[in-house]
Amino acid sequence: MAVVRRTLIVLVVVVVVLIVGVGGGIYVSTRLFQPPPMQAEETVPDPGPMIELGQFTSTLADSQMHMLKLKITVELASPETAQRIANAGWIIMMKDEVIKTLKDQKYDLVRYTEGMEKLKRDMRDRFNSVLPRVGGNLAVRKVLFDEYLAQ
Repeated sequence: MAVVRRTLIVLVVVVVVLIVGVGGGIYVSTRLFQPPPMQAEETVPDPGPMIELGQFTSTLADSQMHMLKLKITVELASPETAQRIANAGWIIMMKDEVIKTLKDQKYDLVRYTEGMEKLKRDMRDRFNSVLPRVGGNLAVRKVLFDEYLAQ
């Protein structure tokens, strides 16, 4: 009777350990091999109001004759900003900043993408230095090139 009882206890313990082991294995495997949770889609803001400044052609500050031809569009921070700088005087000031910025450029810098992006940042910073802030925000969000030719 003691042997049967001992065998029954060992059998119950083995079954419990087996059940716990299988359950734990299933739990761990579902946690480890589960695909990462999907992240919510990032919302991309709509573009702000755009102002076309037109086409510019400029000689570059090189010993050899090089030219840069581009067409510029500016993305503004808000419709209120667009209304504020719709005055022709602000547009002329922006065009003047473009011309001054282009005259300082060198061909080796503007013919590659990195130089083009730096030129955009420089123009944006120059525009924001002369244009009024509206609601505490800088006026120009981005400078975009519709056309770009360095030769």
